[in-house]
Amino acid sequence: MKIEKPNIVEDIVNQIVKSENIKNPTKISVSRGSQDGDGYASKTYAISIKNDFGKDIKLFVKYLPEDIKLEGKNAFFEAFYTENSFYAEIYPSFNQFEKSKNIKEPFNNVPKHFNTKVRNGETPPIVLEDLRSLGYTLRDRKKPIDDAHLILPIKAFAKYHAINYAMKDQLPEVYKKLATYPKDMLGKNFVAFEMDVMIKRCVDQVTGSFNPVLDKEIMKHCANLNERLIDYMMNILSDYDEYFIITQEDCWSNNMMFRYQEETGLPIDVKLIDWQFQKIASPLFDFSYFFYTLATKKELDNAEYYLKLYYDTLSQRIAELGSDPEKLYPYHIFRDHWRKYSKFGLCMAFFIVKAQLFEKDEIPNVLNPDKISPTDAFSVVLKSQDVFVKRLKDLLEYFICHELL
Repeated sequence: MKIEKPNIVEDIVNQIVKSENIKNPTKISVSRGSQDGDGYASKTYAISIKNDFGKDIKLFVKYLPEDIKLEGKNAFFEAFYTENSFYAEIYPSFNQFEKSKNIKEPFNNVPKHFNTKVRNGETPPIVLEDLRSLGYTLRDRKKPIDDAHLILPIKAFAKYHAINYAMKDQLPEVYKKLATYPKDMLGKNFVAFEMDVMIKRCVDQVTGSFNPVLDKEIMKHCANLNERLIDYMMNILSDYDEYFIITQEDCWSNNMMFRYQEETGLPIDVKLIDWQFQKIASPLFDFSYFFYTLATKKELDNAEYYLKLYYDTLSQRIAELGSDPEKLYPYHIFRDHWRKYSKFGLCMAFFIVKAQLFEKDEIPNVLNPDKISPTDAFSVVLKSQDVFVKRLKDLLEYFICHELL
């Protein structure tokens, strides 16, 4: 199938050939960057640049076309600028800081970024090293999570958060400048993206499936749940305290890619690949989003292990970076944040779990809502609706048991 290449893709190729000093490229090919459902709001391209001297470059380009049919499209353009700032400004500063501390296993859980220039008025593309060419793949989002796929991202998030705390402590002016880039896309556009409608419809589907006799206790705790969760989100997204840092904020399973050991099939590395929704928030926003949108009853029953793993990794890395974790993010504050911000993960789970279970013909097309709009997609009854209801029911019971709801 022939791939239509916008001018911006041609510009990227020309710039990379020059910046990487590729002499006389012999073959340049462009193909689709991802499969249906891998990316929900952008066009992607995989670019391969080859020459006779063995210096091959494989790129992954994420691009938001100017002519998309999308209400509130300015928000998506702003999100691209936010992500571009992460790769061009924030991560390089974090990486330099870690190098200055001689960290043996630094946070390198992001793909290599290539800086490119654009014409005035154009939305900057995100140009990255193609992780698929290095053996990284998306985990099958429809499969239940397992321990190995939880541990790697939890440690990666902890190490990323630790850099924030150490830089905030040791280089406050540098960190303050970096913290101006995140635009809090979720908080600013919660209603514009109709996330309140999505939450309400998903909550109504779950609570509407309860048996009045067998589920009497859970129904008592879930009275007016959709209104309560929407009210929580409307208020919590504007919250702030002194322990807040630059969070990733979009931690669902399609925003990470894994590399596997060939012999065992176990994941040995993870790359976090989407930074458009960064904001200043508690690190528990990231942890709760990631963990509670993936955990089945088995992982929920063992949640304290994962919480301890996260905090121990965070504390150890803050200390390795030369700061005092008990001063910067003491354990009692961590537990307070867990009690306060875990519900964020529950709110996100109502539609993220549904997104994880979409079949191809159920996936919303954000770039062309004339096909399946996001709001309508989250209103449908899934082909695997029983799995969706079971996951959310187990999650609600966990939150009720721990008095988090």
